[in-house]
This record gives sequence, C-alpha cells and structure tokens, in this order.
Amino acid sequence: MTLAPQDATGTTTRAVTIDHWFDFICPYCYVAQDRNRVLREQGMSVVEHPLQIHPDIGPGGAPAGPRSGPAYDFLAHEAEAAGLPLHWGERIPYSRPALSAFAWLREADPMAGERFAPAVFAAYFADGLDIESHHLLATLAEEAGADGEGLRAALESNAANEALDRALPLADAYGVVSTPTWISGEQRVSGLRPREWFEDWATEVAQ
Repeated sequence: MTLAPQDATGTTTRAVTIDHWFDFICPYCYVAQDRNRVLREQGMSVVEHPLQIHPDIGPGGAPAGPRSGPAYDFLAHEAEAAGLPLHWGERIPYSRPALSAFAWLREADPMAGERFAPAVFAAYFADGLDIESHHLLATLAEEAGADGEGLRAALESNAANEALDRALPLADAYGVVSTPTWISGEQRVSGLRPREWFEDWATEVAQ
C-alpha cells in the first residue's frame, strides 16, 4: 500500500494493491470475478495470480460427480446475482494448460492476460467448452487481442509451463493453499463472501 498524490479535492489517497489467487476450475473463483469488480470499482488494483488447486487432476480431467446441496445452491444464487451464467459440466478439466496460458500471456501482454482470464472462465462455466484445448486457448487469446499463434507455440513447447512454474512459488511464499484468496498487506481473505462484505472491505483497506 503506497501513498498516492492528492486528488482534486486535496485529499491524500492511497493506491491499494490486492493480490488474488484463482484457478479456472474453481466455481467460487468464477463468481469471485464479481467481487474483484467490486474492489476495482472502489479504486483497488487487483493483481491476479494462478494457482492449480487440483494438481491430482491430470490430462483429460476427472468425473465431476453430483452437484447438489447448500454449497451449490449458494453458488447458483451468487452467480445469477452477478449475471454470470453457470452450467455444470460432467467433468472437471485439467486446469494446467489454461493456467499456463494465462501466466505466459501475463508476462507477454498483461492487459491481454486480464481480458483472457474472464474468457476462459466463461468458456468453461457458461459454455461448457474444453479449456484443456490448445486451439481453444489460442482462439480466446486472439479474441483478447493477444498473440494467439505465439500462445499456441508456447503451449506446444514448454514455454507456457515454465511461465506457470515461475508464478506458482508466490502462493507458497504467502502461504496460499486455496482459491479464491485475497491478500492486502496483513489482511487475508479466503473463500467467497457476500458482495456487500467486499464493498465494506474495500472501504476498510483504503483507509
């Protein structure tokens, strides 16, 4: 958290950075896009970090199992309130390719990386597409204004994996083991909380 120049009213404002860890297969992270929107609307700078929460799920994914009960009712309600279509697929995909693509794009073109992440979330949770597909990831990158062919080459080689490997140790350094997790200074928030809670938190961390 650093002091910024005074605003037009002469009041000193603080530029606040909040680090956020996510995985594309985490439904709570999908809805957390709305919470990040709240934070950004309140003037926070949210920096996204990839974290593979199920390294045990390999290529081809794993059966999803039943999606019922209070947790899924909560997710459905929160997604609808946020205007995020939520459709459950039959399999949980291997998320490393998509996370590697994000990590590589963030290094190559940070703004395109920011546009790419919501597109991947939508491809999986809204459209039921295969986010393990290098072709799909390259297409989403192109639509985000990035170098799709460059990403495809990075995915086919080891370059994208290496970008993810460079990004993952930050989670270890902060002791982050679950998604979504937000950290601002000494404050840590794990798990999805109500929208109103994030509005209050943004006010608190800005003080």
